[in-house]
Amino acid sequence: MKKLMKVLPLSALLFSSAAFAAPELRQKPVQCGTFPEVYNAYIGPNNLKPLFVGVATIMTQFDQKMAVPIVFYINKDDGRWMWIETGQDETCVINIGDGFDSNIDEDELMNLLIPNTT
Repeated sequence: MKKLMKVLPLSALLFSSAAFAAPELRQKPVQCGTFPEVYNAYIGPNNLKPLFVGVATIMTQFDQKMAVPIVFYINKDDGRWMWIETGQDETCVINIGDGFDSNIDEDELMNLLIPNTT
């Protein structure tokens, strides 16, 4: 959280002019493979355990909406985490990181994410 507190104010300064713009559709690199490949590369070696599952609506490369299962994994001992979208044919790593903290203060978070411009 301390790293986040140092980085976010700088990010807010860099992107403050975009704060009033509408969100836009973007693409970023995403790692995909079979579930066993993703498991062997990330889940198993990092001792990640599923925390929750859900269903996300995604936009496909053909501009079609599609429902896909998602799983959020975590290693509660060291805070590493991973979010995947998965199905029978393909599993994609959407995010992977460390420093998971479920004990947050919403007001503190909002102050970090929304710069005070007055």
